[in-house]
Amino acid sequence: MKCSLITVTMGDRPELLSRLRESLAAQSYRDFEWIVIDHREHPELGGGLSRARNFGIARATGAVLAFPDDDAWYGPDVLKHAVEALSAAGVDGVSYRVVDDKGCCSAGGWMSAEKKQVTKATIWHTAVSCSFFIKRTAVGDVRFEERLGVGSGTRFGSGEETDFLLALIEKGANICYDGTKCVFHPRVANQMGIVKGWRYGNGHGAVLRKHRYAFVRVVWSVGVQLARAMQALLMLRFARTAFHLAMAAGRFCGYWSYPGRAGNGAGVRPSSKGGGDRR
Repeated sequence: MKCSLITVTMGDRPELLSRLRESLAAQSYRDFEWIVIDHREHPELGGGLSRARNFGIARATGAVLAFPDDDAWYGPDVLKHAVEALSAAGVDGVSYRVVDDKGCCSAGGWMSAEKKQVTKATIWHTAVSCSFFIKRTAVGDVRFEERLGVGSGTRFGSGEETDFLLALIEKGANICYDGTKCVFHPRVANQMGIVKGWRYGNGHGAVLRKHRYAFVRVVWSVGVQLARAMQALLMLRFARTAFHLAMAAGRFCGYWSYPGRAGNGAGVRPSSKGGGDRR
C-alpha cells in the first residue's frame, strides 16, 4: 500500500525540512513518495495552504495520503503502523497523538494516549494536519476547503484539516485514533498575536457553522477562550490574554459570518496546473 506524503513549505526553514527528510529515510516501511510543494516555485498558488495541498493530492500516486508539516517528523515505524492499521477491514483512516521531542502534546491542544473513534464530537482532540493517514479511496472527490487555512485570503485562517476530515466522516469514512503511537511536531512558542488569534478563531467558528454544530457548542468554544483569557490575565500574561480574547471574538464572528454549507469541502479542485517536487 503506497503512501503519498504531501508537505507544503515556504522554503525558508531548510533545517526543519531536512529533519523530516531524515526521518523518512529511516522508515522501516519503504513504499512511499514524498511530494514537496515549495510556494516559492508555485506563486500561482497564492501562498494558500489548502490550495497547495489540493495541488499535491492531484499529483499523488499512492493509496494512502498524509500531510506532514515541514517542521514535523516521524518515528521510524510510523508508516509501517499506519499501513497495518489501514489494512484492517473497514478502516479508512488513522490518526496519531502529536508530541514534541520531550513527549509533551504539541498540537495546540491536549491529545489523549488512548484509542478511540474520530467523530464529530472527538475530532478536536484526535486529529491535526500532520497526524492522520487516509485511504485515497475514502477521500474520493473531497478536497481541502480553499477558503479556510493559512494563506486563504480570507479571515478564516485555520480549520482546514478539521473540515476535510469532517467531510469524510459525513460521507461515512471510518477514522480511528491511536494515541498509543505518536508523530512529532515542535511546540511553537511566542506566536500568540492578536491577528493570529482572530484568524484562527474565525476558522474554528467557520467549521462549527459549516458542519452544523449545535449553538451550545459554539457558546462553549467561545467560553473556553474567555476562561483562558481570564486565567492569563490573573497571571499578568497580557499578550496571552489578548490572544485568547481575539480567539473568542473570532470564533463567534467566524460562526456567524461563514457562508453556510456552500462548498462543503467536496469537489473543490486545485486552482492551478503543473508538477510538484516528488522525491
